[in-house]
Amino acid sequence: MTPLQTQIQQLLRGLNRPGTPPVTLDNGVCALVDDQGQEALVLEAPAESDALLLHCRLFDIAPWQETLSAWRLMMTLNFEMDAMRGCWLALDEDNQIRLCHQQGIDALNHTTFIPLVEAFMQQAREARELLTEMFTAR
Repeated sequence: MTPLQTQIQQLLRGLNRPGTPPVTLDNGVCALVDDQGQEALVLEAPAESDALLLHCRLFDIAPWQETLSAWRLMMTLNFEMDAMRGCWLALDEDNQIRLCHQQGIDALNHTTFIPLVEAFMQQAREARELLTEMFTAR
C-alpha cells in the first residue's frame, strides 16, 4: 500500500459500523452501496497520486446518447456551481454517467473525511434524482 492508500485506509475506519463488514481499500479502490443496492460511492486512491477520487454511477446514457440536448444539459450542469457543488459529470467506458470529485490528500483528516464522504453521497442522490427527472420528462 502507498502512503496515500494507508492514510485513506485509516480514514475509512470511521465508516465502519458494528455488525457490518469493515470498509477497506482493495487495490486502492473502495465501493459503497446504498440501502437500495445502488452504487453510493467509489473511492479511488491511485498509487501515483496525491489526491483521492470520489465518483458514483448516476445512470446509463445509452437511451439518450444520440441526443444533443442530453449532452448539452449535462455539460451545462457542469457549470452550475449551486447544483454541482465542486463535482462534475463524466462519461465512463461503459456509457455510464458518473458524478466525480477530486480531493487533495492534504485536506483529508479524521475531521474532514467523513463529512466529505457523506456530502458526496448526498450530492450523488440529488444529482441522480435531478437527472432522472430531467431525462424522463423528455
